[in-house]
Amino acid sequence: MIKSLFLILAVALVYLNGFKGSAQEKTILAILAHPDDEFAIAEVLIKYERLGHKVYLIIATDGKYGTRATSIPEGDSLGTIRKEESICACKIMGIEPPIFLGIDRLDTKTSVRSYFNSHKQLRDLLSEKISAINPDFIITFGPDGDTHHAEHIVVGGAVTEIILQNSWVEKYPLYYIAYEQTSSGIEGVGYMDPKYINVEISYSQDEELLGLEAYKCYATQYTLAELEDDRVSKIEDTSNKSFFRKFAVIEGRKMDFD
Repeated sequence: MIKSLFLILAVALVYLNGFKGSAQEKTILAILAHPDDEFAIAEVLIKYERLGHKVYLIIATDGKYGTRATSIPEGDSLGTIRKEESICACKIMGIEPPIFLGIDRLDTKTSVRSYFNSHKQLRDLLSEKISAINPDFIITFGPDGDTHHAEHIVVGGAVTEIILQNSWVEKYPLYYIAYEQTSSGIEGVGYMDPKYINVEISYSQDEELLGLEAYKCYATQYTLAELEDDRVSKIEDTSNKSFFRKFAVIEGRKMDFD
């Protein structure tokens, strides 16, 4: 009897601490723009993998234009290295190997026509991959794009568009990465009023440390000094929480605005 009560309590705590139904084995799909974007939610992905869930990561671009912390010029060689970095990170986190869509870029720097073609390619590939993986829920960027990065916003918008076009709102519940104004302390990160945040995931110090270890894979994107600053900042912040906002739609039509 006592053992049964303990089991019921454990299941209830998992439910209250995370996404609905997380006590049962789930398939979780994160859809992001670049190799290294997953570190916005690395601890959460690690946590759910450890709980026995299947965790997949789709990366829209190969990141071959990301030269912020490397002398390697932009191009296919850098894109190949960034893919290897992402594979390294996913292996350390224990999640499934990353799925690369190989989109060249998702902005208008080359041309508007190229952007339209890339956006269509993105939507087509996402529709195919989401159907094939058949996740219990999806995590992606909200309208702030996490850091207001244009390609983050495009990816989150494309996922939302596909969910709406295919009537998948109930089939594939969608969660946006979210921040309270004071939760991250990271300059440039988008935030929202806390009353609109409806999922709060706590994670352990060990899961945080494993995420930081995986972070080291991205040598082309972060200097040693940046990695150390981030490590110190995360360890000092003992709240160990990540936030999400569930995408919701009100069905039915009215003949006027409220």
